[in-house]
Amino acid sequence: MTELTSSKSPASHIAFPTRDETTRSAGWLGNPDRFVRSACIVLAISLAMRLLVLICFWPAWIWRTGLVHDDWNRLAINWVDFGTFGYAANEPTTQRAPLFVIFEVPLYLLFGENYAAWSITLLFFDVCTTLLLILLGRRLWGNRTALLAGLFHAVSLPVIYYSANIEQFTTTLPFVFLWVYVISACDSHTSNMRHYAILGLLSGILILGKSVYLLVVIGAAAALFWFNRKRIASTVTVRQLAVMLLLAAIVVAPWTYRNYLVTGGRLIPVQSYFWGVLWQKFVISDLDAREGWNRPDGRTLQYILARQKDLYASGNPDYAAQLPPAQRELYYEQLYKRQVLEWAASDPTAPVRYVLSNLWQFWFRAENLRKTLLMAAIQAPLLIAALLAFTFVIRYRQFARVRFAVVLILILWGEHSLVFGWGRYSLDTVPALALIFGTGIDAWLRNRPRPIGAHLWRLGTAS
Repeated sequence: MTELTSSKSPASHIAFPTRDETTRSAGWLGNPDRFVRSACIVLAISLAMRLLVLICFWPAWIWRTGLVHDDWNRLAINWVDFGTFGYAANEPTTQRAPLFVIFEVPLYLLFGENYAAWSITLLFFDVCTTLLLILLGRRLWGNRTALLAGLFHAVSLPVIYYSANIEQFTTTLPFVFLWVYVISACDSHTSNMRHYAILGLLSGILILGKSVYLLVVIGAAAALFWFNRKRIASTVTVRQLAVMLLLAAIVVAPWTYRNYLVTGGRLIPVQSYFWGVLWQKFVISDLDAREGWNRPDGRTLQYILARQKDLYASGNPDYAAQLPPAQRELYYEQLYKRQVLEWAASDPTAPVRYVLSNLWQFWFRAENLRKTLLMAAIQAPLLIAALLAFTFVIRYRQFARVRFAVVLILILWGEHSLVFGWGRYSLDTVPALALIFGTGIDAWLRNRPRPIGAHLWRLGTAS
């Protein structure tokens, strides 16, 4: 049996299968007609699951009341109606990244404030992400791996639920997969400068989706250099990575300049809410200690807003009121920073405790105990399946083929663990988990012992 990565190959070499190897090793899936039928089945499952979740939770969707989680809709509406990227007319904000809003704008232009149409469109968009995993994934990882990865994404209930809830990560997922695909191509011996240029553009788009991807891009560039330090001349690798980082910076630069203008000269690459998010971790942990987790829906937000009001009052409200909106946000950010540092100084063990709690909360935590248990119930099966597949990845020496999926997961997990872990934040990792799942299960199927009867049958047909 031929393995995709020879055990005799150096660790820095990745032997992705050729199209002929993919066809032969995938068995009946190598037949184009059968592959198309299998892909259609996965897409049908993806579509059916999304429509089922939409219908089953129909009475509970918050957007049926005219509200959207975190007021993402207001950003698009004000951008179209008043030319202001902000929560109110003529009050620009630097607390949000623009990518999701760019996708929301055509939804608002087409459907107005009919949020059911927004939700359905985003669900169909997510079905397209399943299709992207299958059609593009097969080029590097093979037919069966791509189908398994597509199936993993198709049945991911957390992804489906939060997509239907109109959440920003939905539009990030296809770019996450494209980024992993292109950087994996750069990691292979078939890459060229064009791959690095595309990688730079995708990196810039991801950073415009969420500022956490700034460290993902930089960390992945360092990892790419390290993995290939013995295979490619250092000067060549540095030049290619420089092109990638330069193009990423060019994509982000217009938004950074916009932030520079609205803040009166402050350099903010994407968004400016780091200390505010970290402050929320301290506040929610305090609420957990005071009232426990088994609290009613909405209590967490109510408590955060009350503490936020107290914090703003502790500063200089008259001075803050005179500041332009974006500069006022930066003033409040300094208040968050001051209070976080005060809390950390008064209880030096708190940051360590919070980081440890974030390690698991990144995957499962929600507003209260009921929602956390629900998140765990729908998230745990997928994570267990991905973890089991990862053991096969290691056992059958396939790690090199998914190492940048692992890099992305570890960096995102590490960033959120240092600041604030919340279950929905982990959903950005689903395309990477899907590739690990597909690669591991495919490796196991290729290498599993065949029944004795199958060997006897092969001997009989050979004779």
